[in-house]
Amino acid sequence: MKKFIGSVLATTLILGGCSTMENESKKDTKTETKSVPEEMEASKYVGQGFQPLAEKDAIEFAKKHKDKIAKRGEQFFMDNFGLKVKATNVVGSGDGVEVFVHCDDHDIVFNASIPFDKSIIDSDSSLRSEDKGDDMSMMVGTVLSGFEYRAQKEKYDNLYKFFKDNEEKYQYTGFTKEAINKTQNVGYKNEYFYITYSSRSLKEYRKYYEPLIHKNDKEFKEGMEQARKEVNYAANTDT
Repeated sequence: MKKFIGSVLATTLILGGCSTMENESKKDTKTETKSVPEEMEASKYVGQGFQPLAEKDAIEFAKKHKDKIAKRGEQFFMDNFGLKVKATNVVGSGDGVEVFVHCDDHDIVFNASIPFDKSIIDSDSSLRSEDKGDDMSMMVGTVLSGFEYRAQKEKYDNLYKFFKDNEEKYQYTGFTKEAINKTQNVGYKNEYFYITYSSRSLKEYRKYYEPLIHKNDKEFKEGMEQARKEVNYAANTDT
């Protein structure tokens, strides 16, 4: 348990995401957020009222074109990472939109989000990227936390069971799965802990990691160990 135990949450969840809208935007989304208090028990929060800071027209645009935007978000992860994801939330973000997704494909599990300009709905063309920027590298790291989960699935599942079995004894409460899927984008995360993986380039992902997706468990784990060596991954991955 040397690494990756990120957050065992207290019994009260502060809904910061629900209060980050501009004042004018709040007025126009009061039907969605009015019933959500500033504080509530984490066990009762399922993502209702979640809204990042966004312009009013961006919020309305996300609502109006939700299905189209969601499909483009799912396409982004297939085009760039070769993974099937399910869009779990579409919201306005800044002057554009943001799609939150959950992946559970070949036991690769993670939550992520991708921001888009409004023009994303104007085309059905490929979203495959060659972006070498920091934001994309961070996205790759987010996806690879799901690879790390699969590589040590038994250990992480046992850790999850420990937290689950002792929840009542030690009186702690984590995020609900619904809240995680609708509001979180940090990679692999469950009710009790999360897994991190260092940022990597898309080029490295496509060369060393993507070919592992369809391998059996033994070959996958061996491939992950080899990939870490190839990219000089120095972080301790033991649990």
